[in-house]
Amino acid sequence: MDVIVIGAGPAGSTAAKAAAEKGCSVTVYEKKALKREKPCGGAVSGRVLREFNLDPEDVFWDRPCEGVFLCSPENRTVALTKNEPIACLVMREKFDYYLVEKAQKAGAHFVENTYVEPFLKNETIRGVKTAEEVIEADTVIACDGTPSFFARKLGLYNGNDVNQATTYQYQMKMSNKEIDEKIGNNIEIYFGHKWAPYGYSWIFPKKGIVTVGCGTWLHALKKTNVNLKECLDNFVTNHPVASQKLNHAEILYPQSAMIGFYSIVHSFCLDNFMVAGDAAGFVSIPTGEGIYYSMVSGRISGEVAAEALQKRDTSRKFLRKYQKRTLKKIGADMKWGPWLRKLALDKEKDQERVVALSMKDQWFADKIRDMIVGDIRYDWFLFKFLLRPHKVFQFYQV
Repeated sequence: MDVIVIGAGPAGSTAAKAAAEKGCSVTVYEKKALKREKPCGGAVSGRVLREFNLDPEDVFWDRPCEGVFLCSPENRTVALTKNEPIACLVMREKFDYYLVEKAQKAGAHFVENTYVEPFLKNETIRGVKTAEEVIEADTVIACDGTPSFFARKLGLYNGNDVNQATTYQYQMKMSNKEIDEKIGNNIEIYFGHKWAPYGYSWIFPKKGIVTVGCGTWLHALKKTNVNLKECLDNFVTNHPVASQKLNHAEILYPQSAMIGFYSIVHSFCLDNFMVAGDAAGFVSIPTGEGIYYSMVSGRISGEVAAEALQKRDTSRKFLRKYQKRTLKKIGADMKWGPWLRKLALDKEKDQERVVALSMKDQWFADKIRDMIVGDIRYDWFLFKFLLRPHKVFQFYQV
């Protein structure tokens, strides 16, 4: 085998597709079923469609997203809309399998319901092993989520209470008529430590379903000694704005997940090995978006794996091309995300200012919307904002 990929999420399928398109023999091992729902808000930003040539005519989405609805800690609200769709709202079972099929068409082979571990020779990974056999490969790409089992087994894992968060959400049944009337085609973000300490809560509408959840850092949960399920139940039942929208919604099932952020691994590659997607911490700190960053890192890892095989060099030194190219593409968001969060989102008074200024200033509102949906890089947002001292003054005066 030329390339083995661990995990069939957006990162894994995109890595497999990229390597297969370059002529590599690729097998993807998924520990669960390929068709299954995953815990995720389910917003696929417009840049995913543009950069990965996804055709909105294909049936991988439930609802177009046309705006961002924000609710402040003091329950002030603003809708940041655009005259065109800015994202797609998806159920992950449908979207992920759509990416699987694209990779299969490129020649990648998928094995589901199969748990694998690293196979080592002379303390270097040389493939994977299942309960029945060993499968050797020139390169292994781990896209196995947070916390990454492969990163932990290979000594790369650096997860802690500061660079990891946890989420809890409900998939709730709701009539399309009510969704259209109460929520529309907007993703909704709710601030306030009362509902999710140092995090945020959300409502993402789909087709006959709304995804309702909350998430925050592990250190915040320990500091406040709260339970996320209780936080979400309180939000659904008692939030002055959200509870009115959800009063006829019916809980179908709960979901929870861990999220790892930049610095969750010591390194992105070893000899014969790369780690991509959520497993590598490629997730936005301000928004929690992961699909775009997963697909970018997945595609680059697959391309570099193919180049390494052509050069007959799968050393760590060569595979660092993956790290260099990935950080060139998305490193600015990884670097400046924490600064943006500290500037505008960590404290309730700053969350209040974001909503208040968005209500008063159209330029600021448009930039906040574009930043949330990924149409503007975080460093560009900060640069444009700080170049306008009167906007900064307004922000701290509202």
